[in-house]
Amino acid sequence: MPVSQISTIPSERYRPAVLVKTKTEFYIEFYVIHPKENKLVRKRIRLNHLRKRYKLLAEFKTMAAEMVSHINAKLAGGWSPFFESENTRLYTKLDEVIELYLSEKEREVRPATFRSYKSWCKSFGTWCAENTPGIYASMVNKIIVIQYLDYLYGVRKINVVNYNNHVKQGSAFFSWVVQKCYAKENPFENIQKKKTTQKTRIIIPENYRQRITDHLSVHDPYFLIVCELVYSSLIRPKEIRFIQIKHINLEENHIFIPSDNAKTHYQRYAALTPSLLEKLQYAANKQPNLYLFGPDMLPDKEPCHESYFTKQWDKMRKVLKLPVEMQLYSLRDTGINNMLKSGIDPLTVMQHADHHDLAMTTRYANHADPNLIKKIVENAPKF
Repeated sequence: MPVSQISTIPSERYRPAVLVKTKTEFYIEFYVIHPKENKLVRKRIRLNHLRKRYKLLAEFKTMAAEMVSHINAKLAGGWSPFFESENTRLYTKLDEVIELYLSEKEREVRPATFRSYKSWCKSFGTWCAENTPGIYASMVNKIIVIQYLDYLYGVRKINVVNYNNHVKQGSAFFSWVVQKCYAKENPFENIQKKKTTQKTRIIIPENYRQRITDHLSVHDPYFLIVCELVYSSLIRPKEIRFIQIKHINLEENHIFIPSDNAKTHYQRYAALTPSLLEKLQYAANKQPNLYLFGPDMLPDKEPCHESYFTKQWDKMRKVLKLPVEMQLYSLRDTGINNMLKSGIDPLTVMQHADHHDLAMTTRYANHADPNLIKKIVENAPKF
């Protein structure tokens, strides 16, 4: 029946959506009052491109039935499609959108970054599957997000840093979802991050560094090289994992950090001290594509596990009874702090530390220094 011939009944705001099949296509059809013409007008949502996603017709019909049910629920609630561009992507399930997101990101980001994306998607996707099974990405709202974050913080007891990372990752994911037209709003957009406390890392004084050197020289000489690379060369522990023999240039006294391995995505050359040059001689004749630190800390085709350095540090710290605040990354903070106080100009330290600006570099001079009071007392000018 032509739209113009449909008589408008005052109480009839809409006619429910139904799935229609013709010889050439599938579509959802429903009628709704036009706000200006005061007539029932037919609306269609074509589904042929969705049909191609499903091997079995029954699976497609189940999906289409859910769409029909969803549209009818919206119509019953007073929704009108006019002045709104409806698209079938809004009826794509969250788990499908997650797969599409990860497939795209895997081609665009570094493996370490992709693992982070994948971990977040697994956590959020699993929770949604258990609590809101079959939900469309477009139906994820702020209430659902708050419930998820409350579960993480209240049940799983994650810390503030991890909580804020989940907010950041969620916002990035749904920004992509909105950009790809799978949803109209980002439910993470106005979620406030929790206030974080100051980093607990402290400067490691020389006497403590000597104790570390003495212990590791006997019990774990290869991990001692890692510690020196963090302190003297200012290479981050995660970057050290991916150092390959070909990156080491003993003649030019440096290690090359490719952009793919660098935290900031900028390539750089990290200086090697005479002590490190001597310790790294064992790697001079190894195959160039081997990783400097493999699973057993010797050159290997695969890098050591990402948590290995932290576990070795904690093991050593407990044996030497070092404060908990003295972490592996504290060696890098200490190296930056000592370079600044030794008279090396901040610009050089900034470049060596792979910082974006001087403000970040000079901030390291504010780390708690256990010897600060002693230095001031011994060197302060007389009144």
